[in-house]
Amino acid sequence: MKLYKKKITFLLSGKGSNLLKILDTNLKKKLFQPHSIITNNTLSLNIKKLIKMKKLDIKVYENISYISQKILEGTELIFSVGYMKTIDRKIIDKYEIINLHPSLLPSYKGLMTQKRMLINQEKYFGFSIHKVSPLLDDGEVISQKSKLLKNKNEKSLINSHKKLEHQYVFKELSKYLN
Repeated sequence: MKLYKKKITFLLSGKGSNLLKILDTNLKKKLFQPHSIITNNTLSLNIKKLIKMKKLDIKVYENISYISQKILEGTELIFSVGYMKTIDRKIIDKYEIINLHPSLLPSYKGLMTQKRMLINQEKYFGFSIHKVSPLLDDGEVISQKSKLLKNKNEKSLINSHKKLEHQYVFKELSKYLN
């Protein structure tokens, strides 16, 4: 069993439901050391409550429009979980960065993945965790999980997709760290 725990910085833009699930599971499993959370919006109240209630030592940076190397100091891995902005090339070159993407790459790089899956009448949906490279959603795929696509509208597909991510993202992160 690994004694050393990597210091992870999380990037996000949305509500952070995956991050909340990851942090909550990590409280029990103690797989990694959360270093910081960087969002270009306001962090959700649920994540703020978890950090406060559990007295987690996590630096939180909100409403950040540009990620500088200074705020990443001390981090060993960056995990983008729903971060909707491009990452500066200098950061990509200096840090180990992985990204959670809501499609089975190489299909549906970029935005509006669920809508495009429905338009193209795909049989499966899923997510990929991949290494970040200078090209959008083009890095080496580390893991993927998929499920039969039964939903015929975008909202229910998004909900099914989140459920799949919540079920597997921590497990896939664990495999990557070990």
